[in-house]
Amino acid sequence: METNASIVGVGCTKFGNVLDTPELQDKTFHELIAEAAFEAMDDAGMTGKDIDAFYVGSMLSHTSRVYSHHTQLCDWLGLQLKPGLHFATACSTMNTGIGLAAMSSLSGKYKNVLVVGAETLMSYPDDNPVKRKAVDPVDLWYWTDFGVDQMYAYHHCYDIATAYGAIPTMGYAKKYGLSDEKMDEVMYNVHKAVRRHSSLNPKAFVTEDLQESARLKDFRDPLKFWQSHNNPYFAYPTRLLSALNTVDGAAAFIVTRPEEAKKYHEQPIDIVGFHWAVSNYPWYGKDPTDWAIDKTSFANAYKMAGVTGKDLDYLYVHDCMQIYQLILPEIAGYFEEGEAWQAAMEGRIMFDGDKPLNTSGGRHGKGHAFGASPGSETYEIVKQMRGEADKRQVKKEIEIAAQHNHGYGMHSAVTIFKKR
Repeated sequence: METNASIVGVGCTKFGNVLDTPELQDKTFHELIAEAAFEAMDDAGMTGKDIDAFYVGSMLSHTSRVYSHHTQLCDWLGLQLKPGLHFATACSTMNTGIGLAAMSSLSGKYKNVLVVGAETLMSYPDDNPVKRKAVDPVDLWYWTDFGVDQMYAYHHCYDIATAYGAIPTMGYAKKYGLSDEKMDEVMYNVHKAVRRHSSLNPKAFVTEDLQESARLKDFRDPLKFWQSHNNPYFAYPTRLLSALNTVDGAAAFIVTRPEEAKKYHEQPIDIVGFHWAVSNYPWYGKDPTDWAIDKTSFANAYKMAGVTGKDLDYLYVHDCMQIYQLILPEIAGYFEEGEAWQAAMEGRIMFDGDKPLNTSGGRHGKGHAFGASPGSETYEIVKQMRGEADKRQVKKEIEIAAQHNHGYGMHSAVTIFKKR
């Protein structure tokens, strides 16, 4: 297993809404970027003078109203005259940035590469950059749909809730002979884990576990709350709470050459494999749980790292719809086919279970900040592998971990990490 590069510093803001989340209130896109980047630099014991190049990841300029991100941010980060660029692969952006930074380091051109990403999805500047107006969700998804092939599709013709949630959920239930009622109970248990994890994460958007949310609505039984009008069907059989929460936020990490890593952090996390695969819609056929794009990215990342899914101690998968927490771990070989739903029912995917999954709270609990979210998931993996995840610390030792992300439209990115 060859180490290609190492992560020596990570940073992440609180995820929420710059209009009303206290830790984020009134912060600009630039300030979010700076907060995450400086946390990563502090974590690595670096300053801007130590950074040789920086890559800025962000997807939705409709709401940030920021273009040419690298030129706008170089002085904010103390990186004037340094090489910089903006890049985007939609919701997989910062995972892609791991590979970009690793290749830069491997080439010998740059030693220390800062990757930082941010999104401000909940509002947009109204003439004055520091005065923002809330975004209508219809407008947000209209702009997001520019990630779909505009030559052959109309906006919202390929419906997100149906294509991402309902059809894969029905396909998974049919594949393993689960009734609608049983599948709903399975998704309740997946969501219970999502909310438990986010409630233990001070940087997550959703701070209540499912039991607390039920209690606040006068339900003693969280399952009855799950099945009530408080959680309607988003696109049958997918309920509203099985979907993402869009948020504002930023994340950052610093990649360096493995032989230099110990200079910056006593516990570097090594990057041993990565791969990307792209496809146009639709990304599945008759079997809506059979995703060739993800099989490709996992297989090639594993090949590069010299591991298999059975070697993973921890997995983080993209879960803009929570059905992904069942489908993708099986594609990854983290679970056998048909095992993931049972593991969710048994609580095995919890931080204290034997198959921990998405322990920061995922795209619902932690929140979905599009291109920045993968960076927050890298942050979570690094913290878990170092043993720094506090109340949600995985109980077993993590030697090998994998991170998977989807980019809208469709990009699959997988990175394999190894504890030094």
